[in-house]
This record gives sequence, structure tokens and C-alpha cells, in this order.
Amino acid sequence: MFVLLEVFIITLLIAGCNSTESVESVQSVRNFATKDLTLLERAYVDADSDGTKESVELYTSAKVASDGRMGWDTGHQWVLLVRNGEAVFPLFDDWVQYGEVQFWVVGINKNRIQGPESTELVRKIYVTVTTGVGMRLLGYYWDKQNLCYEKEVIFNPEDQWVMRHSNKYSIPDPYRIAPEQILEGK
Repeated sequence: MFVLLEVFIITLLIAGCNSTESVESVQSVRNFATKDLTLLERAYVDADSDGTKESVELYTSAKVASDGRMGWDTGHQWVLLVRNGEAVFPLFDDWVQYGEVQFWVVGINKNRIQGPESTELVRKIYVTVTTGVGMRLLGYYWDKQNLCYEKEVIFNPEDQWVMRHSNKYSIPDPYRIAPEQILEGK
């Protein structure tokens, strides 16, 4: 019996009992400088299922050129954050080479309630990060107990080498930046 238990423990240690997917917490910060970044998209949605809308914002370090087009080149800083009052949660803040970042806020009806209220939906923010050689899919969800977002790496295959993708942000689109009046219900 002890031999079997020892073999089982050794197998777990060698094979690794932790999941290969990483989960990390994203804590709030008081100030997050976006002054030198270009706002590509802002949406007011209930991102944490508390019944109030937060601001989900996507920025890049690429600038708008004098002709009104985006000045894309080989790589840029990308930032995705959620503003909730004074708290700012920087979900994604990284350099992306030959690619872009996109996000989706999804309400999931886990309890399968017919006609659920907004607070009965579990919200997740899905983010794709595409580069010239690969892509990642990240998932973020609100942790009510620890008052932070949890980040999961959902898809990030090893040994990606070549990838082709379409670009969503060819020019800044003012219709993707929801006005503040939506948040205030005006």
C-alpha cells in the first residue's frame, strides 16, 4: 500500500500536478497613465455583474497620422483596462509585435434562468492577442471574494511560428468609443 502511494506521489511530482494554464490576479491601481496612448475603443458594460456599468477601454501607443489614418508599424504597446470609479484594473498591458489586441465582454447564463436579470449573468472578458507568429486567448473574470479580476490563459499553443490574421483597427472609429452619457443613462 505504501509502495503504491509512493509511486503515485513520485508520478505526480514528475508529471506535475499543476495545470499548465496559469491563473493570476489583476489588482486595481489608483492611477494608470493613458495620456500618451490612443483610445481605440470604449464600452460601458457591467463587467463584474454588480448591476452597474464599468468602462472597458482599449488603448495603443500607435498614433493617428496627419492624414487621419493610424500610424501602424512593426509593434506597439497595447493596454486594456476596466475603470470602476477610482479603481483601474489593467487587464492587459504589453508590447505586441506585428499584431493587435481585441476584446469581447460576454454574459454567461450559468444557471440557465429564462430571461435572467443582468446581475444573474456571469461576466467574462475574452481577449485575443495576435502577433506575426501566433495568437493567445485570455479570459478575465471578476473575483467577488478578492475584489480583483482573475486572468486565465485559455489558448496559447507552444511552438507557434507563422500566423495570418486580419486587422480590426485600421483607423480610429469614433463609433467604437461609447460616449459617457450611456453610462449615466442619458
